[in-house]
Amino acid sequence: MKKDSSQPIGVPAWKRWLEFRHRVLPAIVFVVALLAVSTLWDRHLTSPSLIGQVQTTRLNIRTPSGGTITNLTVQLFQQIQKGDTIAKLDPGDPLTTLGSQADLLLAKKELLQLMNLTTAASAFDIQRNVLDKERLRTELMQQKVALASAEVSLQNLENEWYRAKDLHDQELLSDSLYDLAEKNYLAARAEVEERNILIKDLGKTIQSIEKLIASSQEIEEVKLDIDRTTLQRSIAKLEQEWVIRAPATGTVTAIQKRNGEMVNSSESIITLTQTQSDMVIAYLPQGSEIPVLVGQSVNIKTRTQSVRECQATIVRVGTSYEVMPDMLSQLQLYKLGGIGVPLMVKLPPDFHCLPGEMVNITLDVPQTAKEQNNLAVR
Repeated sequence: MKKDSSQPIGVPAWKRWLEFRHRVLPAIVFVVALLAVSTLWDRHLTSPSLIGQVQTTRLNIRTPSGGTITNLTVQLFQQIQKGDTIAKLDPGDPLTTLGSQADLLLAKKELLQLMNLTTAASAFDIQRNVLDKERLRTELMQQKVALASAEVSLQNLENEWYRAKDLHDQELLSDSLYDLAEKNYLAARAEVEERNILIKDLGKTIQSIEKLIASSQEIEEVKLDIDRTTLQRSIAKLEQEWVIRAPATGTVTAIQKRNGEMVNSSESIITLTQTQSDMVIAYLPQGSEIPVLVGQSVNIKTRTQSVRECQATIVRVGTSYEVMPDMLSQLQLYKLGGIGVPLMVKLPPDFHCLPGEMVNITLDVPQTAKEQNNLAVR
């Protein structure tokens, strides 16, 4: 039987695999390697626009006056909280000690005098208002008694006037006697009306005085509490004048004085560095054409093996050139003493960096700046 020469000759699988390894696989490996290198280059080796440093806030804790450090309670690199005791100071100058004690005694004396004088003045004013109220109340009672008597007289004079009117109509009473009876009646009625008005005014005045007494008591109590609290705080401050406390939370990064050392007034004993910061300071070198605007978005990358990145915002831009710190100038391959425009970048709350840490900054060119550059090229 003859074989059909038109049918293709079969290729074994191992030859197909060999051809794939020699022709297709190198291209696939090359593409994958190219993508990997591109990714690594973009993530780790791309040159940043700027290099910034996380802002470091340092506080120099100083002594309020001269003396000897008797109890330094902190150690190097110790974390302390706001309000913790740092050291106690023993004033070495007897005059300073006596002056402080005199101020303390004077403040306590002023507090006692204030309490006594304020209480006496308040009691005097309130008592005066109470006496005025009692006097007006007595006068009110007298006016009510006089009103009752005047109403009785008015009733009698009204009856006499009606009787005189009847007699006058019958021509049994002269005009003069009738006019006298009418005049007496009208005068009595006017007196009753005036006494009613006076009684109402006295009642309103008494109510006003009662409200004044109540408000005076409240006002004097509030004033006394405020003055007492102020002096008590002054006394507490004088009593704790020789205790130095931490003004903020942070880490002790330097200790300038030790126990037993003499210090002068306003002399630094430790340096306190805050442990958190959300600001990055960078410098735009002179000659750079990268536009920088407040509110512009930038990319922040850490200079660590496990790179972390985030989007941050420029919050402030300087208005003049300043000398860059030596470390930033070296990292950006500029000569020492290079100048640049300072700018401040705010980090997002969930992106934590240590104070003093160096970070890479990539500036995003705003659309408006791109359009301006295109117009300039055209």
